[in-house]
Amino acid sequence: MAKASQAMDYTVMLAPVTAATASRTASVDTRGADYATLLITLGAEANTNSTNVTLQLAESDTNGSFATFNSNFNRVIDNTAAVVVAYHVDLKGRKRYLQLTIQPDSVATQGAVIGSAVAALDLEYKNVANSSYADVVVVG
Repeated sequence: MAKASQAMDYTVMLAPVTAATASRTASVDTRGADYATLLITLGAEANTNSTNVTLQLAESDTNGSFATFNSNFNRVIDNTAAVVVAYHVDLKGRKRYLQLTIQPDSVATQGAVIGSAVAALDLEYKNVANSSYADVVVVG
């Protein structure tokens, strides 16, 4: 197997803001990436009424008209305590854009949720000169 130079590109999709009761949506351009890891951080519920946050991941060829590609990525998360949710997506053969939606419990009396999301894209650089590779050190 040949060596391949790897790089990670990190994108803040949703920054933490004042607790929200409405859904928040953000997309990321995955062009050139082989894999994506999305880390979603949800704060602990504000009161004992708020217990669920719905997460949805969709894809699109353009930055619009998003559609669910795998129902396993649509999840209901219990945020009684703060939680981090990770999605790992193999992007080979996938569409260019991913969209994440965070929807707090829809009941009006429920507490607001602070949420944030970061996308880490695994980029493979092809046709890189050998001088760009790190030295290999063998110990032992």
